[in-house]
Amino acid sequence: MDLFSQSHFAGVGAIQSQDSLPTGTPEDILLQSELGAVLTDAAEASAAGIQAYAAPIAATNPQLVKLVSHIFNESFGYRPDGRPYRLGPKSVSERLQETDHLFVAGDEQSGVGYLFGKEITSSQGRIAWIESMAVLPLYRRRGIATAMVKRFWQATKNAPRFGCATPNPIAALIVSRVVPGKLYVGQSDPPHHLRRLLKEIKQNCFDLRGCSIDERTLTIKTGFSPLSRSDERDWSPRTPQAPPHWWAWIQHLPNEFEALLLIES
Repeated sequence: MDLFSQSHFAGVGAIQSQDSLPTGTPEDILLQSELGAVLTDAAEASAAGIQAYAAPIAATNPQLVKLVSHIFNESFGYRPDGRPYRLGPKSVSERLQETDHLFVAGDEQSGVGYLFGKEITSSQGRIAWIESMAVLPLYRRRGIATAMVKRFWQATKNAPRFGCATPNPIAALIVSRVVPGKLYVGQSDPPHHLRRLLKEIKQNCFDLRGCSIDERTLTIKTGFSPLSRSDERDWSPRTPQAPPHWWAWIQHLPNEFEALLLIES
């Protein structure tokens, strides 16, 4: 997935979908310790205003298409040959036509972030999949990505599974905090039915189409590096805490690989 990458983890916000936070695991303890920051980031994200659009209709709106292209082009890095990684308006329109939902932080003229994704059917049931998400660098650390993920999850919450591909553990952390359920990421050796699901949705999922999937480690080889050369993937929370057990796995992936994240309710 084209997922935004951040220079520092310190400002990543999170919105928990339940009224109270669970306790027990290191990840849960981390959520509790940062609750004050979570609420602050959530308020800022709400103030930004997340607008929802039907993606195929948005694909015919030149202003929205241009905005998504601009945010994408300002958020990602370079191809292995050194050329900037770009998504022009024509490509944006084509991708929106093939998906269901578009969320924009801000308005059509001055939005600062976007997320688009869809539900994909299989014999194992439906899965909600984030296809692309980005936030302009100057507007990160305000909970905007978290707010967009939450809106997408709310729009697709009847799907029993949620997934994405990402080169960055920060994006994986945001998704795992928002979406409840059993998390499979990194060397998690997912069950057979999830492996079968990945095979079935491959041709209907832009992230997976044409990629080699390692089902045991949940990684794909994409052939390009969407991370900016200046991006960091180090764990650096506001207060000293142990990272999630899967953090280092994604952190040290070669740049041409992305991690797959699956959550099953």
